Amino acid sequence: MNLQTSFLFTLTAASLCAGSMALSPASEPVRIKARVAASGIPNFPNLEPSQGDSDVIYFPQNPSTANAYNMANMLCLVNRLRTGHGLHPVVYHESLLTLAVRHASFQARYRVITHADSGGQIGERVTALGFDWALLLENVGGGADNEYAIMDAWSKSPGHLANILNPSIRFIGVHVTNGFWVQDFAAPMDPTYVPPLSRIDACPSPNNLYIYS
Repeated sequence: MNLQTSFLFTLTAASLCAGSMALSPASEPVRIKARVAASGIPNFPNLEPSQGDSDVIYFPQNPSTANAYNMANMLCLVNRLRTGHGLHPVVYHESLLTLAVRHASFQARYRVITHADSGGQIGERVTALGFDWALLLENVGGGADNEYAIMDAWSKSPGHLANILNPSIRFIGVHVTNGFWVQDFAAPMDPTYVPPLSRIDACPSPNNLYIYS
């Protein structure tokens, strides 16, 4: 099994366009190690020792009020990037959507962007959902108001873009809670556990969105 993660904090959509944002010192995001986060972030849980070196970026204030995104638009944005580089499209998977929902909620609860989670390592969390994976990738971020803004930020970051353009991934899950975004990708352990490429609509309408399970 192979796990790769990458994180990014962004500004609001308006600030992304402007390229700057006025933040008071009290509201400036702070990067800290997860092993000491419990001493500086209200009610932050104690994590497993293996998660202690994970980076946590703490937002004293919520970076955005975004709580929903257009699933069809997000999938289209991802697949346009992938097919533009000669790669096959991805589809949503129920387990990865659940994984993203839970982690976005964790981030929003403590106002952090992080790969650390009290539910265990990300691989343990998706395995607990019954997904047998060979490769697992994750992008996280905070502050974008919609799927276009977060994808613009991720696509301009080499680490995030590399995750989106990984040639092995077949499934995706995305969620946002209070401006905290999670984008998970996976390749299944069983290479036959994928929909035929001929059946995949890389840019579906909202009424024709396919969620694999």
